[in-house]
Amino acid sequence: MITIITKSGLRIAMHSEEEEREIMEAALADPDAQPLTDEQLAQMVPIQQMPELLKKLRKERA
Repeated sequence: MITIITKSGLRIAMHSEEEEREIMEAALADPDAQPLTDEQLAQMVPIQQMPELLKKLRKERA
C-alpha cells in the first residue's frame, strides 16, 4: 500500500502496482464478477441524467 499526503495534509492510500495486479487477476478469475470493459465504462451515464429511473429507485428505498 502506498500512502500519499497532499499539501493540505489529506492522506490518500493507494494500491501498489503489484497489489493492483493481484486484484485484477483475482477479478478476472471470477466469472461472476468480471471488471467492466473500457467500452462498458464509456457507455455509463450519471444517474441524474436518467430522471425516471432515479425517481423509481428513490420510491423503492422509501
